[in-house]
Amino acid sequence: MANTQDTRTGKLVVNVSIPIPPPGQPAPRVNVYLFDAAGRLVQTVPAKEQVEFSIDPSQRYRVTAGPDFLRDSKTAPADLAQKLVQASAVSADYVPQLKQPSLALKLSPIVIVNWIYHCVNVHGTVRKLLNPGGSPAQYAPICTGVVQTFRIDLACTLNNLSSTELDNLKATMLSRMIGREINDILTGNWGDFNNVSPLAAGLFPLSGTALKNYIFTNRAALAQFMCNIIPEYLVCWEQYPDTPIQSDGTFSTEVCFWFWETPDLYFEVVQTVDGVTKEVADPDILCTLQVNYDGSQAVTLTVDDPTAVACQPDPNPGPGYLYVWPTAIGNVDLRNIDGLETLAGTGLLPGQTPWGGTLPMQMQFHPDLQANNIVYYRWSYKFDGDADYTAINASVTHRWQEITIGPGGVIVIHLHGYTFGPRLVGAQANLFEIPDPSLPWVDINDPLDRPLAYFDSTAGQTPGRSGMCTLRLEMFDGAGNAVSCGNAGHAGPFKYLLPDLGGAPDTYTDAPGPNIDASGNLIFRIRVDNNPTRAALYDARTGSHGSGDACGMRHYSGGGDPVTIDYAATQPNNFIDWSLGVTRGMCGGVASTGGNASSPDPAHFTNNASVLLGPNANCATGCTQAAFAVNLYCWARATNGYSRQSQYDASATMAFALLTP
Repeated sequence: MANTQDTRTGKLVVNVSIPIPPPGQPAPRVNVYLFDAAGRLVQTVPAKEQVEFSIDPSQRYRVTAGPDFLRDSKTAPADLAQKLVQASAVSADYVPQLKQPSLALKLSPIVIVNWIYHCVNVHGTVRKLLNPGGSPAQYAPICTGVVQTFRIDLACTLNNLSSTELDNLKATMLSRMIGREINDILTGNWGDFNNVSPLAAGLFPLSGTALKNYIFTNRAALAQFMCNIIPEYLVCWEQYPDTPIQSDGTFSTEVCFWFWETPDLYFEVVQTVDGVTKEVADPDILCTLQVNYDGSQAVTLTVDDPTAVACQPDPNPGPGYLYVWPTAIGNVDLRNIDGLETLAGTGLLPGQTPWGGTLPMQMQFHPDLQANNIVYYRWSYKFDGDADYTAINASVTHRWQEITIGPGGVIVIHLHGYTFGPRLVGAQANLFEIPDPSLPWVDINDPLDRPLAYFDSTAGQTPGRSGMCTLRLEMFDGAGNAVSCGNAGHAGPFKYLLPDLGGAPDTYTDAPGPNIDASGNLIFRIRVDNNPTRAALYDARTGSHGSGDACGMRHYSGGGDPVTIDYAATQPNNFIDWSLGVTRGMCGGVASTGGNASSPDPAHFTNNASVLLGPNANCATGCTQAAFAVNLYCWARATNGYSRQSQYDASATMAFALLTP
């Protein structure tokens, strides 16, 4: 086939030979590109047997047949020429001086096979970490927003680095890998050591192009050591269309690539709340790469931005009949309470841990309760010795989300608050409405958005209330009439659930007889202790010279002279852990003690002067005279289910010096 140039009209007619694909095989999308003498794209059109371009007959051009790299975009990629070379595109030059009578572009069937797109299903879930640093981790699904998907070109990125930046990347990675190896040796994690050590050994001697090639080839294993080193503006990327997150926290989209490509993908999560758009997940690019993504694996994206809008955590599987299920206090499953279903235990958590502060009560309701005229609930408490129960009346307000579509198809979240109580319904005060299961409730700030009652276990007293406490849960209809349960011989329309203590976590059983009172209400007992700890440092004295003056100067007679620190670390019911440390001068600790029960008051910590003054692990040399700091810290064990109640901690500090006579 021929290519002819009409010098009178300035038209360039291009004939292209395109092979017919075998039966059942898709035909690639092929374009014909016209470049000027400077390599700039002048025009591109879909390939067919004959195409026509307008040209200046006196100028030189290059015509190329290759894959359709523009697809549905009107803008050519900046590296179009490089992509065409990589794809083995076919080119021919138009040279005005030669006045070629013919020119053919013939495409090989072997070459164009590589010009066929292949598409993969990019899919996964998006979740919010509710308790950063907590154990076990707690999550809720992100169910509104978009996932942004990017293809990352690491080879291009490495080429953007200067030699200094490349050396810094290598040095930082090696430092992190060596640190990991040391930790593996200390912890005996030989499996990880055997993976990291050869990677570091291969990286160490390389530089320049060899270093870039090694990093690219081993990028899946090295990604974890590449965090926050390369600035984002040096990263080569291509963005695909945004993917909406579904109501169950999942996302799925089809992304297409060239036949020869195995893409490395990176993801961000974006939400728009009341007109404000924010990246709620924007992790470092290189250390979160999904390398060679082929669509076979689901991606889990974890959001740790505290302002991100999540839905309520997925409910535990419950029975098919109507139920009310108190599940936890804070994030602590009720199954951890000693004596939960006998009322005969200590009411403590493992580790001799009492409850304290404001206790957020977590609950789960059957979604058809309201349809069966079971509308309200009420929590009450009674400490041993109280004449009657006291209703819990702290306000409970949760938020739900309304979704609208803004300009450009942006998904916009609008937040609305709803107060469940306390309410006066009929003759009953301090009732709280069961949440409407049809509303999309959100979880942004726990404990603001999840608990359904807040029990101030201090009862507003200082020091707060302490002792065994019975919690009671009652249910009411829409008119405020009490509704009995169907547990333990009662004939009510629903049942209270409690953890199945012999089953797996999140399994349930019908609350047994001890947990049901005569009126068909649920009860269980907990141990509360809002007593603060006490830390006191009274004196430091030597055996030979006693206490000395108030300025802290203490004389000693020799290395065998005992030095005694008088102190107290106490809590009325021994729910305490404490530590006392002695620090010398500028070199660190020289003696310490501690305990997990109250000390005597006073208690005595005695060491010979030689122990405090002599060399040790922190101090290479000894002293004949030195100054010391004594620090005593007491930790209260009480928890509200989310965190230890550190407001009940106590500390004390004093200083003294040991002097020769």
